[in-house]
Amino acid sequence: MIKKMGCKRVVSVEVKGPDHLEHALKLLKRKLKKENFYVELRKREFYQKPSEIKRTKKRRRKTIDGDELNSL
Repeated sequence: MIKKMGCKRVVSVEVKGPDHLEHALKLLKRKLKKENFYVELRKREFYQKPSEIKRTKKRRRKTIDGDELNSL
């Protein structure tokens, strides 16, 4: 069950018994991967200044648009 509460995400998995713990962990990992939890975790690993974020977004737009190819 995945609920979005504001900006917080709640991911829960029911464990049916002590024998099903391995299955519950596997299911939890699958749900976290689907929610892009690991990508978000990697992004927040180091602080990035807002100006750096803008700069990287601008670079990505340039490479996608192909503006660099026209300037050569």
